[in-house]
Amino acid sequence: MISNQIAGWEIALVPIYLIVIFGLLYLYPPKEDKKLFMLGLGAKILGSLGYVFIYLFYYGGGDTISYYNSAIPFLNLIQQSPFIGIEVFFDGYSPENFSFFSEKTGYPLMYIYIERNTALVSKIVVPFLFLSFKSYLLSSILIASTAYLCSWKLFQLFRNLVPSGERIAAFSTLFFPSALFWGSGISKDTVTYASMCYVAYGIYWLVIKRRITPVVLFFSIVTAYFILTIKAYIFIVLIPGALLWIFNASISEIRNRFIRLALVPFTLIVTILLISFVFTSLSDVLGDYSSDKIIQKAIVTQEDLKRDYYGGNSFDIGTIEPSTIGVLSKLPIALFYGFFGPTLVHVKNVVMLLSAFENTFFLVLTLLIFVFRNPLRSIKRILDSPLLTFCLMFSVLLGFGIGLTTANFGALVRFKIPLLPFFSMLLLTVYFKKETLDKPKTKHSSKPSENRP
Repeated sequence: MISNQIAGWEIALVPIYLIVIFGLLYLYPPKEDKKLFMLGLGAKILGSLGYVFIYLFYYGGGDTISYYNSAIPFLNLIQQSPFIGIEVFFDGYSPENFSFFSEKTGYPLMYIYIERNTALVSKIVVPFLFLSFKSYLLSSILIASTAYLCSWKLFQLFRNLVPSGERIAAFSTLFFPSALFWGSGISKDTVTYASMCYVAYGIYWLVIKRRITPVVLFFSIVTAYFILTIKAYIFIVLIPGALLWIFNASISEIRNRFIRLALVPFTLIVTILLISFVFTSLSDVLGDYSSDKIIQKAIVTQEDLKRDYYGGNSFDIGTIEPSTIGVLSKLPIALFYGFFGPTLVHVKNVVMLLSAFENTFFLVLTLLIFVFRNPLRSIKRILDSPLLTFCLMFSVLLGFGIGLTTANFGALVRFKIPLLPFFSMLLLTVYFKKETLDKPKTKHSSKPSENRP
């Protein structure tokens, strides 16, 4: 079990692990991308180190330590009794399975083990603990390095669809400060953020481009499962945006403008029907996030996060009436906090300050695009691009959901990181870029590998 101390041997091994990680991953990108790839990897590892030291020495603990402490017994059991350990690892909680743990293996924390979402996070940590001699510090670095590969895939996707927007894509996916910090430790947020990056990449190549490869298909399924199990609400808001992206990309290939316009209402109807079908089919899997429970879940979660044991670091959007109209009436204030909270006036510690600067950047950019410039032209540019339409839909739905259900700033800055690369790419592309979007590089491009997954 871990305390708030890092052993000397862990620190001594950090340079060796970094040499191995950088050496192996240096072989991954093509020659022209190596410099950017390694810079992004270095930033990701720095974010992971910051996460480790902030949680150990500033917060003095947290869920990240609980996930680690619950993963150790699984690894001990596998090493002690491989067949039993692997069976327990892939099975859910039951009194029988829990009985296989002992004083020798240690016991996973019960509140972590009995919930599918938290148990999965601990299980994901297990192979990294094996490779790091059960070190919290070293396993965090390994997890961050693995998660970085998903961020790189999203960067490749954005750069492929906005060829002259490489710097925008790099900033949005590889160097955004909050994502580097909150998405680089042992946490739910790291897993779901990385998974969201890869799922977006998989949607484009598997569904829109219809280029099915075993590797992309496998990791798309795995990462979609991670999202659905750990944070089902991200999966919920992903579906409408993904369907619009798919249909919009197909319609945009039709040259006849009249036919394209005629297909718009048909597309909206089909999208609504498919969303309804998916939610109905997945109601058992979604649990509290199923269509008949989600409003009540939002109310309960929002009220809980206001309580004093969260340190008073909260905001209040008012009472939510348990109806569709009541929820929609909170749209403006929920979106404001989902996109721009905490603001500089809400800052109470240095960790919040980082997010507040980012949110101020988002707020200024949003005003410049939709208020001080021609808002109709900005909206048209977004709707003309299947990618930006997806970014807008996903960002709005997730921002609204988070602002509605999260009344605590500490949770808010973590929960919102899956929307950061998409919202950043949306705003910066609309503000700076004037060329046609969603036009991948041709086969004569200097980066031809990006035309295939």
